[in-house]
Amino acid sequence: MGDNKAKLGALLLDAGLVNERELKAALCFQKNQRCLLGASLVRLGFLSEEKLLDFLEHNLDLQRIVLEDFQPAQDVLCHVPKERALAFTVFPVELIHSHSGPVLRMAMADPCNLTVIEALEFMTGHNIQPVLASESAIHRAIQKYYGNKDGDAPCCLIDEKLESDQKTEVYENKIDRLVELLRSKGILSFEEIQWLEKI
Repeated sequence: MGDNKAKLGALLLDAGLVNERELKAALCFQKNQRCLLGASLVRLGFLSEEKLLDFLEHNLDLQRIVLEDFQPAQDVLCHVPKERALAFTVFPVELIHSHSGPVLRMAMADPCNLTVIEALEFMTGHNIQPVLASESAIHRAIQKYYGNKDGDAPCCLIDEKLESDQKTEVYENKIDRLVELLRSKGILSFEEIQWLEKI
């Protein structure tokens, strides 16, 4: 996670939006308050939220979404429990079915955080496509659209067979990712991979 923090900090330094003293202060604030680096810079008054979002939108070539104008489908919210959405400062926006498989569009305040993206991909079994939103807008959307109890996902009106198929698909995606990870690290041989694919 340190690499992700450093990446965002380095980008902001290179752009001249913050100086080294401000970045160090924001990193200390982030560590103590357990919040995002961007949020730390905004709360300390070193950078406005609007300027931060403009920078991320144009430099990372990300779509920016206004969550106040967006109505998410209830079944999309089921992919990320409320407690995880709060912990990661993310909000699931839309599930897109592409030729390469399901893609979950995720509103994020810190799209530079590859650790969170990887955790979400493993948890949901879907590829994650970040879209940009402010931290405050994400928290308001979580409180508005999720249930009242932490950890509760909203009630999903999904056909039982469809739900079962989705769970199977998520499970298979997780297994495929695990096999690919083990193969890339040289833990599984070619013969072992072939054997697993026949199961």
